[in-house]
Amino acid sequence: MRNFLRALKLTFKYKWNIVGIFISSLLLALCWGGNIATVYPLVQVSFQGETIRGWLDKEITDQNERIQKFSGELQQLLGIEDAFNLSVKERNELLKNVANSDRNRCSTIINQIEASQKLRNHYLLIKPYVDEWTPDSPFLTVVLLMFFVLGTTIIKSVCTFIHSFLSSRIGQLGAFELRALFFRKMLAYEVNFFTQKGVADATSRFTFDMGALSNGLTLTYGKALREPLKMIVCIVGAAIVSWQLLLFTFLFVPVAAVLIRWLAKSLKRVVRRAMVQMAQLYGRIDETFHAIRVVKSFNREGYEIAKFRVANKTFFQRSMKTAKYDAITSPLTECLGIGMLVLAVMAGAYLIIYEKTQLFGIPTSSRPLDLGALILFYGFLIGASDPARRLSDIFTNVQTACAAADRIYEIIDREPLIKDTSSPKRLARFQKSIVFENVFYEYPQELSLSLSNKERSRARFEDVVKKWIATMFAKIVKTASSEAIKKDVAENGDSNESSASKFLEATRIRENRFVLKNVSLEIKFGETIAIVGRSGCGKSTLTSMIPRFIDPISGRVLLDGVPLQELRISDVRDQIGLVSQDSVLFNDTIFENIRYGRPGATQEEVFQAAKDAYADGFIREELSDGYDTIVGPGGGALSGGQRQRIALARALLKNPKIFLLDEATSQIDLQSERYIHQALKNFIGGRTTIMVTHRLGAIELADRVVVMQDGAVQFVGTHDEALKNSTFYAALWTSEEFDGE
Repeated sequence: MRNFLRALKLTFKYKWNIVGIFISSLLLALCWGGNIATVYPLVQVSFQGETIRGWLDKEITDQNERIQKFSGELQQLLGIEDAFNLSVKERNELLKNVANSDRNRCSTIINQIEASQKLRNHYLLIKPYVDEWTPDSPFLTVVLLMFFVLGTTIIKSVCTFIHSFLSSRIGQLGAFELRALFFRKMLAYEVNFFTQKGVADATSRFTFDMGALSNGLTLTYGKALREPLKMIVCIVGAAIVSWQLLLFTFLFVPVAAVLIRWLAKSLKRVVRRAMVQMAQLYGRIDETFHAIRVVKSFNREGYEIAKFRVANKTFFQRSMKTAKYDAITSPLTECLGIGMLVLAVMAGAYLIIYEKTQLFGIPTSSRPLDLGALILFYGFLIGASDPARRLSDIFTNVQTACAAADRIYEIIDREPLIKDTSSPKRLARFQKSIVFENVFYEYPQELSLSLSNKERSRARFEDVVKKWIATMFAKIVKTASSEAIKKDVAENGDSNESSASKFLEATRIRENRFVLKNVSLEIKFGETIAIVGRSGCGKSTLTSMIPRFIDPISGRVLLDGVPLQELRISDVRDQIGLVSQDSVLFNDTIFENIRYGRPGATQEEVFQAAKDAYADGFIREELSDGYDTIVGPGGGALSGGQRQRIALARALLKNPKIFLLDEATSQIDLQSERYIHQALKNFIGGRTTIMVTHRLGAIELADRVVVMQDGAVQFVGTHDEALKNSTFYAALWTSEEFDGE
């Protein structure tokens, strides 16, 4: 509920909308109670062949007679004329001299006289207005009452429309605010968040959960506000008739409160589980449709249908649990409501039939209730039961909204792992070096709120231990004597068996599955570096640290001598141009996809970037709309080579000081690769270029080669030096790991 209240708080800024909702709700509730109140004059006045004027005169006369009757009885008990008009002090002195039974009777009589006087004074106050405005015919009185009912019904209908519209509007405004906040927070998260959680989970929260929350906000300002006001008006009306009898009928309220609290907790729990399963269902659909070519090529449609059936059945089962609790709600509230009404009917029948004013010794009214008052009391109870029934109908939706709010705020409240420090340093243009200093990395465990506190504490403890092991290992390796390492290498004949590797094996750090292990590397400004190694050795992970897509769990990455964590992230990324293996294009024109690299670029600059990437030719000659061609979702309207050259043009337009190419030519045709290599030859001068590659043409562009093996840097040097001094690189070069031109 706490998170749902936070979402509700977002709507408080729309003050006039809320004022309109409250005013329309209040008017609606008053009209609802006013229509029920007409029962009394119809039963007690018009259907008895009287007018309101005549009934009022009769009531005033009756009250005067009651006052005279009780005053005479009080005079007999106290032995003094006009005893009621004595002061309270004098009256109390007289009461001390009478017997206890007579004293109690005197107190009851005094209360009866006071009640009759109060009621008579009220009647006298409204009598001039009744005489002036009410008809003198019983039938015309009925007509007046019916026109009153019709008028209040019209007002109620107008208020219902206004209230429903405004509550829907504020529900949508709340969802609007939350969607914007949710999307902004999602964009602030590190890249690994999306690979760990998956896009389907975020999509489910963004659509299904957000819709449930929006519906909950609408209901909160709608029925959840309107129906209780109607109940309050009816309960107040019943209390005016007899508040003591009303309290007696509320004996079931504590039982109802306990049952509803239990139902709310159970319903919220099963709804949350259903939402989690819905996210998994989205993931199943998303994964299958993205891999549709693979599914069809291997004839695995039946297998995917079976997997989907399992996920779909689980969601169905959890949805049915929600339906079960939802189905319990209405009968439960109906039984409680009927129980209250049964108590009221039995108690009222007892008071009317035996003309009593007490129930189990407790006073229920100052005088016996008449039939009209009792019917009016029942009318108010029935009028309160209808809103209660409507509230039970929205109970499930509100609990669903609470569960949805928890899932949405789970994302909103999550702190990004990659973020600026409180006082980041500003970075001018990169001009010296990039340094990796004893870097360790392991993909972190994402802690979900669905984990128990014990599981979350254990996971955090494991992360702390891993960081401590990595730090200690880095310190030991850093302080180890170079002579001892050289001696160990000479004895074992391979640096892979050095003391550092032995320490790795001895401390079993490999079991912790570090992706990078004690990587130290310096890349100077203006250098072109090729990072090579087998798949999974940490090449892409290493380059991902430069734009701070990830941070090392131990060690540092320095840019011009300053740790990246101390620099403003936006300043660092402004220096970087990235072309990845999977070129991502947006469903927009080619022109806008290229200009995405520098939104303020002119048309001439965009065209020049396309020419530099050898993309201008196919754009103008092969595409019917040229630069205005819509590339489709993910660039699906273009070939792989065309997409890659558009991505390269986008990076060239940015004119970065650091150029990152992560397997940029691994999945394209030979001709496109040659175009890209030629573009790189023309572009890499005067900037630092880092290429993750296994292509011979790309390596020939590099000043140095960084050879990685099992997450560690195995050798750094030129291509020729690596062939001579690294048996691993030589074996890699002669194997199928490298592709020639």
